[in-house]
Amino acid sequence: MRRNAHQTGTPMTVLSGQVSVDLSAISDNVRALRRLTPAPNFMAVVKGNAYGHGLVDVAQAALAAGANWLGTAQLTEALALRRAGITAPVLSWLYLATASSEIIRDAVENDVDMSLGSAAQLDAVAGIAKGLGKPAAVHLELDSGLSRGGARAEDWSNLVAAARRAELAGILTVRGIWTHLAWADVPAHPGNAAAVNAFEEAVRQAREAGLEPELRHVSSSANILDRPEFAFDMVRAGLAIYGLAPADHLDPADYGLRPALTVTAPVVLVKKVPAGTGVSYEHQAITHEPRFLALIPLGYADGIPKGISGRSVVQLGGRRVPVIGKVCMDQFMVDLGPEAGGVSVGDTAVLFGDPNSGAASADDWGAAIGSHGDEIINRIAPRLPRAYECPDYEDPEDGVPHVA
Repeated sequence: MRRNAHQTGTPMTVLSGQVSVDLSAISDNVRALRRLTPAPNFMAVVKGNAYGHGLVDVAQAALAAGANWLGTAQLTEALALRRAGITAPVLSWLYLATASSEIIRDAVENDVDMSLGSAAQLDAVAGIAKGLGKPAAVHLELDSGLSRGGARAEDWSNLVAAARRAELAGILTVRGIWTHLAWADVPAHPGNAAAVNAFEEAVRQAREAGLEPELRHVSSSANILDRPEFAFDMVRAGLAIYGLAPADHLDPADYGLRPALTVTAPVVLVKKVPAGTGVSYEHQAITHEPRFLALIPLGYADGIPKGISGRSVVQLGGRRVPVIGKVCMDQFMVDLGPEAGGVSVGDTAVLFGDPNSGAASADDWGAAIGSHGDEIINRIAPRLPRAYECPDYEDPEDGVPHVA
């Protein structure tokens, strides 16, 4: 396949790392997930700048590959999609609801669906929609046990009744009902089945009150892969479309998924040090024999976690070499061993990427700090430029053009 690349952000210099995003991986992952779910609707979640991959580019690639909804946490992200010319349905669920909110006004005017999980949110959105003379499209959220957003079971009937009154008044359109599972990343947990039962009861109550939501949605990535019976009318794919594991027991490769993001940086210095040399602040690492060290110009200001010191590796010179010493604000060291192995200044170190290439994965780095790959990819700072590989071919199986 032919790939064209474009780059955003500050042009790369000798002291910069780079984030490379393979949009063909995003497209292929969306296709693979769509084949795995019986749900007729598929939401690509692009919150957090598409998990650090780039909001607009990922949204366009996901839509071209078959997603028909987009999801954002914040309304600013949803409105950025609209400014980019994206007209697909977008649901956003995290905002400050006040009667004078300009961003809610912008969301209603730009056909952004909003989540409602309280009477106060409903009153604010309905009041703004009434003033505009345009009904707001909303999804009522049930708190099925996560204790974040959404109405608790004891408050649900009041929310449903208020939503129905607003709908009859032409102020709101209840397009969906949804929840987020407390055990979303542990699909087999019995709490999920209990939450789904509570969700079905909430839907029943809403319909009994006269609401007719077209979309019921519960499943995020792990349940798409492991609990297809929770699909309902729409699934919300987040981490899986980026090719990372949404649960500890799920290997993305088993489902035809691959990471889309690779972080690289040039080697800016190679030096030989004798035995007994302390490395980086506080000498948390000391060499026990003569070693060659390489300096990588990225640090915690770029999103590199301090916790990888002595626990993770980078790919350099065709092999994996360990991080040594404390990670600094803008740089860290790797241990090349008793020989430099041909590594020299200007060579490219792959911090993490696609394990099929021999690199560590973001999931590997996450495990090294007792976390997960999603924390790693979301840490990467905006100051690192993003370079996009954009396929411009048609898939012979589905004829859907990839984004160019």
